[in-house]
Amino acid sequence: MVDQESATYRPRRAYIEPDAEPAQPDRPAQPERPAQPERNGMRPAERNGTRPAQPERNGTRPAWPPVAAEDHPKPLYRDDTGSNGWSRPSSRMTPMESDPPTDETMRPIAFAPRGPAPADDETTTILPRSRPTKHRTQALDAIDDYDDDERTPLGRRAKIALLIGAVATVVVIGLVVGYAVLVGKQPQTQPNVSPSGGTGNQAPGQSATAVLTDDLMLSPSQAKVLDRSRAWKVDKTKHAASEDVSTPACFGVEPAEGQPPPQQEIVRVLSSTGKNAPHAVHAATAYSSAAEAGAAYAIAAKTLGSCEVAGSWIESGHLVSRVGDQAAGVVVRVGPGKKTEAHSIVLNRTGRIMNVIDAVRPSDAIAIAAVAKALAQVNSKQCAAAGGECSSDPLVKDGPPPIGGDEPGFFTSGDLPPAGPKIYPWVATAVELPRDDFLGSQCEGVNWATIAAKSKSSRVYLIQESGKNFFGLNEVVLTMKDAKAAGKQVREIKSNLSSCKTRKLTATVTKPKKVTGMGAQNTKVSGWTAVVSQKSTQGTAKYRVGIVSAGPKVIYTFLNPRGGYDFTNHQWDTVAVRGGQRATQVD
Repeated sequence: MVDQESATYRPRRAYIEPDAEPAQPDRPAQPERPAQPERNGMRPAERNGTRPAQPERNGTRPAWPPVAAEDHPKPLYRDDTGSNGWSRPSSRMTPMESDPPTDETMRPIAFAPRGPAPADDETTTILPRSRPTKHRTQALDAIDDYDDDERTPLGRRAKIALLIGAVATVVVIGLVVGYAVLVGKQPQTQPNVSPSGGTGNQAPGQSATAVLTDDLMLSPSQAKVLDRSRAWKVDKTKHAASEDVSTPACFGVEPAEGQPPPQQEIVRVLSSTGKNAPHAVHAATAYSSAAEAGAAYAIAAKTLGSCEVAGSWIESGHLVSRVGDQAAGVVVRVGPGKKTEAHSIVLNRTGRIMNVIDAVRPSDAIAIAAVAKALAQVNSKQCAAAGGECSSDPLVKDGPPPIGGDEPGFFTSGDLPPAGPKIYPWVATAVELPRDDFLGSQCEGVNWATIAAKSKSSRVYLIQESGKNFFGLNEVVLTMKDAKAAGKQVREIKSNLSSCKTRKLTATVTKPKKVTGMGAQNTKVSGWTAVVSQKSTQGTAKYRVGIVSAGPKVIYTFLNPRGGYDFTNHQWDTVAVRGGQRATQVD
C-alpha cells in the first residue's frame, strides 16, 4: 500500500536500491516528485481512460527512469484498473486520445530490440537476500504495478498468437493422421499375426509355430490297413476335443492332471462300410517343444496304462517301437459281459506331436500291428515338421501295458475286468503285509504271513456295490532270493493245488492251467491258474487261484466269485499274468 504523505512518497517507477553488503556510504537523497492532485478520486491520467504515449527515440522507447537492461523487464501493457480495487499510478507522459484498434489498423507486433548489457561489471548490482526494508518494499510494489499495468495489450496479442499456433498444431496433427492412414493401406510384406501368435490364415487355436494341419491326420487311404475289406471315409474333424466327438478309450474329454496345454488339438473320426463295421478315432496334439510333448506323452501313457474308466478293461499290452520317438499299445475291452467293444489303441510321439489312434470293432479286436502301421503312415508325414523320428516300419511285441495306477507294481483298476450285472468301479485298499488270518482256498498249503521271503506285501481290491456278497480280489507279492527260488516256490504251490483233493475230501480242484506272458525288460512271466471248490454245510464255495513267478518275485492272486460276480476263465488267466507283468515294472 502506497503512503500518500509527501514526506514519504516516492514515485512508483523509482529504482530498486538494494542493500549492499557491506554497507555503502550514504547516497544523496533523490528529489521527491510532488504527488499529483486527484479529482473525484481519480488521477489525471485516469480521467480520460487512456495512458499517455511515451515519445520514441530512434525507433525505441526510452526507459524512464533509466535502469539496467538485465535488471528489469521491458514494460508491458494491460487495463488501467487492477483487480484488487486500488487505483493505478498515472503515467508520467501527457495523456493522448486513441481510437480502439480495428482489423484495418492492427499491425504485426513489433518487439523493441533489447539494449545490450552494460560492459562494465561494476554497473551490475547483485540483490542481497536480506529482509527488504520499507523503501525496498515500496519499490517492489512499484515494479509489480508497473508490470501489471502494461501487460494486458500483449496478453490480447498473445491470445491471437496462441490461436494461430493452435490452428497450426491441428493442421500438423491432421497431416500426420492422414499419412498414417495412407501408409496403413499399403500392401504388407509380412503376415498378419494374431494375438495368440498365429498368422491370420491359420485355424483358431493355432500359433505361428503350429505344425498340425488336417492333411497330417489319419486319412481314409491310410485307414485301409485297419480293415482292407472296408471302404473308409472321414465323418468329422474337430480342432479341439469336445463332447460331441468320440475320444480314445481310457481318455476323457478333460485333459489329465498335470498335462501341459497343447498349442493345437485335432480330433478326427473315420467310419467304414459293411455290417459290424469298425471305426477309428485319431487324436493329435502339438506342443511348443519336444520336451513338453515328452511330458505330455508320459502322462498320456500313464492314463492309458491305468485306464481308470469304469467298465474298461485292459485285455493286453504291447511294446511298440519304430513309430516315432516313443510308442505303446494296448487292447481295451469296454462294456460288461460278452457284449463288449474291442479298442486297439496305439499311442506315439514324434518330436513335439503326440498321437493316439483307437481302432474300434464290436467283436474281435483289430491287431495292434495293423494300428501301428496306420499310425506309422501318419508319423512319416508329421515327423519333419515336428522335428521327430521319421521311422515308419513298426515292430510290435507282447508286453505289459504302460505303468499306471497309484501303486506301481500292483494292479490298476483297468487291469481288472468289470464284474456283476452292472458296471461298478474297483476300489483298492492300502498296501500292507499279508494277514495271518487269510486262508485263501485252503489248498495252497502256505501261510503268507509267515512264509520265508526277502519282502512281502499284499493288497485287496473290492467292488463296494457287491454288498453282502463281499466280492473282491486279493493279491500277495513276495520277493525271493532269486528267480530260481521264486520258481521253486511257485511249483510247490501248484503241486499243493493239484494234490488238495487227496488231503481235503471237501475240495475239488480243476487241473492247473499253464499261463505265460512277457513282463518289463523281457522278464518272463509263467505259472498256473486253477478253480477250487469247497463244500460245506452252507453250500459250495468257489475260488479262483493264480500263482506265477517273474524273475525273483512270486505273485499270488485270489478271487471269491459270489452272487453273479465273477470273471471268465480267459479273464482270470489274463489277470494272473498281469499281476506278474506289473511286478516286473518296479524293482
